[in-house]
Amino acid sequence: MISIILPTYNEKENILSLIQSICHIIDQIENIKYEIIVVDDNSPDGTSMEIEKYKNDNNNKNNIVLITRKEECGLASAIKTGIKNSKGEYIIIMDTDFSHPPELIENLINIREKSDIDLVIASRYIKGGSMQAKKYKFLLSKIMNLLVGFFLNLKVKDVTGGFFIIKKSLLNKINLDKVFIGYGDYFFRLLYELRQENYSFKEIPFKYLNRRAGESKTKTFNMGIDYIKTMILLRFKS
Repeated sequence: MISIILPTYNEKENILSLIQSICHIIDQIENIKYEIIVVDDNSPDGTSMEIEKYKNDNNNKNNIVLITRKEECGLASAIKTGIKNSKGEYIIIMDTDFSHPPELIENLINIREKSDIDLVIASRYIKGGSMQAKKYKFLLSKIMNLLVGFFLNLKVKDVTGGFFIIKKSLLNKINLDKVFIGYGDYFFRLLYELRQENYSFKEIPFKYLNRRAGESKTKTFNMGIDYIKTMILLRFKS
């Protein structure tokens, strides 16, 4: 079984289309059971209400799980909540604004199954990968990823992408509370924590798209500063 975790905040305009796309894609794969776990940080735009209505209109689809958090918030901690409530042997993490194209899910699943790889990562920075963004944004993002990867001695090219499938048994070996904090830096924190584990990984190329609807919550400058702080703390704490 596969658990797809979707952390949301003010994604009313995207969430139902994304859920429907995911269901359509996975339903065409033979012998795959799955659940979709939406972890919503009490979005004021009514994201949770949209999902509840969708479930009610579709005979309360039991493979869609909605968790609405009112006391805790943040991207990484939402993912942690999803992991802790998941039933799958494998976990897929992705953004909910269509920047991570759901069409790639089938490829992630097939590569993991055929190769029995512990972690398959969708990467912007290997051959064939790219970003649908202004060139300077792509360049800044790539430099940040190269810097973090080099400084922490990670072998992964895209250390902040956050679109991947991973064995849950691998996640069970680490302290989730220690890793899943902050924003996108959780992913290179995860990779750094897994260094001591004998795990296999593969990166596959994808094109990171602009969000389909709604406003981005990412503050690029602040995020960059936070990533650098996290990188330095990880390196020198160890």
